[in-house]
Amino acid sequence: MNAPLPHQTTAGSSDQPPMLRRHLARSALQAGFTLVELMIAIAVGAFVVSALYALFVGQMRQFLYQDLQMEMHQNMRLGMDILSRTVRMAGYGTGSVTLGLFGDGGDEDASLSAIMSYDGLGPGGSDAITVVSMDPALVFNTYEASPPPCSSTSLSVVPGVNDQATKLGQLLNGEALLCVDYAGIGQFTSYLFNLTSDPDAAGGVVTIADGTAYADFANACGTENNLPMIMTCSRAEVATFYIDADDTDGVGAGSAEHPVLMMDLDFESPDDDDIPVVDNVEDFQVAYCVKPVIGTTDCADSGLDWVSSITTDQVADVYMVRMTMVVRSSRPDLARTYQGAPLSIENNTPAATADHYYRQVMTSRVAVRNLRIQANL
Repeated sequence: MNAPLPHQTTAGSSDQPPMLRRHLARSALQAGFTLVELMIAIAVGAFVVSALYALFVGQMRQFLYQDLQMEMHQNMRLGMDILSRTVRMAGYGTGSVTLGLFGDGGDEDASLSAIMSYDGLGPGGSDAITVVSMDPALVFNTYEASPPPCSSTSLSVVPGVNDQATKLGQLLNGEALLCVDYAGIGQFTSYLFNLTSDPDAAGGVVTIADGTAYADFANACGTENNLPMIMTCSRAEVATFYIDADDTDGVGAGSAEHPVLMMDLDFESPDDDDIPVVDNVEDFQVAYCVKPVIGTTDCADSGLDWVSSITTDQVADVYMVRMTMVVRSSRPDLARTYQGAPLSIENNTPAATADHYYRQVMTSRVAVRNLRIQANL
């Protein structure tokens, strides 16, 4: 029988050469990670996670910024579009002023201008504006067999002419009726009546309140103390735009943190039936281009002047209205790094304390052609 070689073991033997044992031990040690290796791996992983988190936060802030910018842009366009459309109709169906109901500045014995603003009376020095016009969709004519007295409480209409019965059927008790007398030479007179009941569309009778209760109406009704036999009438559109930023009065949707552009359709102090138009309107300013010199035709001419308010006598000389609106974001910059502050526009300079809100500004110029044409007929 052959003897085993020196590097071999017999069957069942547990002895191993020293070199093999050292190799096996070294392999066992190399199967894991050292502490240094683990620390390096954790540091690299933390760096990658931090970079991804910073990228995520940056993208999220950019998304929120773009969202706020889009929100402001949409609010500003909507608000300015509504204002521009309303102001463009100023004076339609009026002789620059109206007599009777409402009155200038709450004085119902004074004439109500077809367009008028209130300079700096709103929150933060914001303006307000009132616009008067006829509803062009409901125009009808009165017809009387004899001149009615100024104190008349009803007007007669021929219901079968020009679909006037249908138009009367859309008028409601409590609404304002604007009627125009075109008979004057070189000018015409506009009367504002209050409807005291729903019109009798079939019979062609419109019931109104006695206009002589107002001094301006009584003084201008006519030398014969009669209303015209024929007048052009329609529902009166009397819209006042103002900013509500007070949540302590219990009226309106606005607050200091959430100012709202409101529309009042009854020419009264702010009440619960006023309509929210646009959110987050911080400031609204109005200026008028007045024509003091005969012969100038454009607001850029030297003979024209921009003013922040007008009197009743100046209404017929208004060529253009300039409206500037400041809309702010619905929430401030989350990181508080953006140093936003209220803006100075027109003649309003509010306190410029940083509040971190984003803001956008839009200015629109509207030519009041109806007012100028009809006031100077």
